[in-house]
Amino acid sequence: MPNQIATSAFSFFGSGAIKNLMDSIKNREFQRVLVITDGSAVESGAVKKISALIAKNKLVYQVYDRVNMAATVNNVRSAVDTARSFRADVIVALGSGSVMDTAKAAAVLLGNPDISDPRKLEGSNKSKKPALPLYLVYSSVGNARGFGYDVMLDDEAQRRKIECFDVNALADAVICDSDIFASSKDFAVSSLALIASSVESLVCKESWLMTDINAVEAIKIICENVKDAVKGTASAKDQILYGQYLAGLAVSNSSAGLATAMANALEAANGIPAKLTSALLLSSVMQHNAPSSGTKYKDIALAMGAKVSATAKPEAYRKAAVAAVDKLAKELKLPKAIEGLELTKDDLDFLAENVLKSTFVASNPKTVTKKKVIDLYKEILK
Repeated sequence: MPNQIATSAFSFFGSGAIKNLMDSIKNREFQRVLVITDGSAVESGAVKKISALIAKNKLVYQVYDRVNMAATVNNVRSAVDTARSFRADVIVALGSGSVMDTAKAAAVLLGNPDISDPRKLEGSNKSKKPALPLYLVYSSVGNARGFGYDVMLDDEAQRRKIECFDVNALADAVICDSDIFASSKDFAVSSLALIASSVESLVCKESWLMTDINAVEAIKIICENVKDAVKGTASAKDQILYGQYLAGLAVSNSSAGLATAMANALEAANGIPAKLTSALLLSSVMQHNAPSSGTKYKDIALAMGAKVSATAKPEAYRKAAVAAVDKLAKELKLPKAIEGLELTKDDLDFLAENVLKSTFVASNPKTVTKKKVIDLYKEILK
């Protein structure tokens, strides 16, 4: 099976990178800009900054700021309706994972009016025509997948995650500007979630040289900078944004695994943020996958700053990699479990069945059973 490299046409980083957004929009002569975002970007002042910049360039714009914590089918429908009534000719997504998923799905539907229901995007490459032009502006961290062509949507009616993979969802450009970026209150959780995405990309069945390089570098950069970034150090925040981009390149051009599948299922069914679940599950899932990880855990351990000898045996460096994850979680003062969530046997059965249907489980390096999935959920629900 051939490997792939799929990403946005352009990516811009660092202070002042937002200027490239406006230059591109003006050069392509767009006139009507729909900004898709959420409440956190409004509260942080990021929406105000983007709006002022668009207005300064004498473009007509409208803000759609009703994206939920997780992107939903209804979010996409509402965003599409707003774009059509406003007659938008370009979309600017401002936020993180849920905003990017909503904007990508909306852009694809707007370019393919024959597809009326977001649910019909489920699977691979269901659209046939290019999407409405789309620019992604990151104002927070926590989701690596936004840089790729996959879209995760909550189907509220069925309480499950719809997994969509469509090359037409690739953005025209990605902008990571530290002047727009605002540290989130759960920065530590978000950073460990990015490490989880990188680890899963590294060990999944679809991994290959380019994704391995990006995944290892993402882990290294995030580990070296997360503590300073939590304190608000500007240069460290820049590095975390860059680490998120590398994690996105890795996971979007390989796949994910069990932690992602479990996090997505719990988010869709019970509203628990996927990044929190994946962060809490990382250590346990790594222990499960260790026998099928080859030498990859040695790379993880070294990237996280663990001391591993050149002659270390697999059991030693695998243990070191898991211990490094546990150590970082402790240093970042992450919770050990999800509080206030009580699940019945039927609830756990429902979750496990949805997990096993995920394409990410098929990519996981080691086979997983329904019982194992339930046991892993119970570990983070104590």
